[in-house]
Amino acid sequence: MKVTITDVAKAANVSISTVSRVLNGNYPVSEELRTRVLKAVKELNFQPNALARSLKQQKTFLVGVVVADISNPFFMEIAKGIESAMHSEGYNLIFCSTDENPEKEVTLLRLLSERRVDAIILASCGNDPAHINQLVERGFPVVLIDRRVENCAAEVVAEDNFASSFKLVRHLIEKGHRKIGIVNGLLSVSSGRERFEGFKKALEHNDIPLEEKYVIQGNFQRRDAYEAVTAMIHDNGDDLPTALFVANNLMAEGTMAALRKCGLRIPEDISLVSFGSIRNHDLIDVRLTSISQNAFALGLKAGEIALKRIRTGPNGEVKEFIMVPEIIYGNSVKTLE
Repeated sequence: MKVTITDVAKAANVSISTVSRVLNGNYPVSEELRTRVLKAVKELNFQPNALARSLKQQKTFLVGVVVADISNPFFMEIAKGIESAMHSEGYNLIFCSTDENPEKEVTLLRLLSERRVDAIILASCGNDPAHINQLVERGFPVVLIDRRVENCAAEVVAEDNFASSFKLVRHLIEKGHRKIGIVNGLLSVSSGRERFEGFKKALEHNDIPLEEKYVIQGNFQRRDAYEAVTAMIHDNGDDLPTALFVANNLMAEGTMAALRKCGLRIPEDISLVSFGSIRNHDLIDVRLTSISQNAFALGLKAGEIALKRIRTGPNGEVKEFIMVPEIIYGNSVKTLE
């Protein structure tokens, strides 16, 4: 037999309206009444009608989360942070992956809008703000995470990619390295561009020329990095870089696999640093010196902002919340004489 809100009201010895207020959180209720109602809900295993609640409050209690690659541990941790912020408020998440395809991103945003989700948190793979601004102009809460889009009207939660990359490359230079290569991410997205700019600025600051033959395109993907680094090693023979800066965790894994295949040791033959930590690092003898990204904190902040915008609506003010990661020093960098 299905339990109704009337059954809960009788069990808690309160009115139906009091049960509704407790469940919806739309009017103040004393702590004593709230405790009685929640106890009755639990004992009777009452399941509120989500559709009725959404119609009454004109909310779906759904939030769309659109990232580049949901299998990437970095984005998985972001998702955990978002969920931590929003679950206690009764929100559920819909996860979508663009696979770094801007056209797929546009399609996913349209589908989420049609599903009438209450907000969207987006790690955009494109650089055209038009489809995002259209949502914002309609009063739709959108929060960009990890990646900026120029001239976009959405709030942003991201890391200081430029400064962190600069510091990591400077560490290589302080260890005596001057032949330094980079495994780049996608330069069509802000995080890829900013990390490359930080890399170049560190070289320029120390009067080290940029060697185009050591600029490797990994597209933020493990397989692409593996193939591109392998090709670079074969093309350059005895004239290899002494160190590589890799612009994300998945590409670092691909780079390590390529070096191993080619019989090169870290750090004896090539030193290696990464923006982001690799998976299962505690099972590998080489501990990468890397930028320690706090993806959970990024997600938590983005979730909090989305909740605020759901409650208050757009306020016309676009803010950026920038987090500064730390360098974790491992044993992957050799000191040169």
